[in-house]
Amino acid sequence: MSTISRSFGLIVSAAALLAACSVQPTASTTPMPTQEDNRYAPQPGDTTMMQSIAEIVSASVVMTEAIPPQISVSLAYRLVTPCNQLRVNISQPDSAKRIQMEIYGVAPKDMPCTLMALATPQEASINLGSFPGGQYTVWANGVKVGEFSS
Repeated sequence: MSTISRSFGLIVSAAALLAACSVQPTASTTPMPTQEDNRYAPQPGDTTMMQSIAEIVSASVVMTEAIPPQISVSLAYRLVTPCNQLRVNISQPDSAKRIQMEIYGVAPKDMPCTLMALATPQEASINLGSFPGGQYTVWANGVKVGEFSS
């Protein structure tokens, strides 16, 4: 093998090694929240069920110290009856970086529930995931819950 061929091979190997080790920007690779992360996401059969809005007793935004920070909403709520199941529909951030959460309950139409609403609020933690850099606000049923910077 000639000296030129060996040198060319070393240059190609070095270039491949540098490309593999280069740092890629993380802003574009930061995952946005998805309904798969949301254990209270609307289900396929929900369209055949009765829907009722949830009474939000309290809500707050929680941010972890992880990198990237994980955002969640701590929620205390009441549904119309204990027969209802909690649903949370989470929107992607809009142009003003507002995240809208629609919080409601669903129950079968053909199964009347004679139980009264619980006096003690129920609690849930809704995982929103991580976000690209910026200042965001979180809204639940049209009411501002909080804000965070990521």
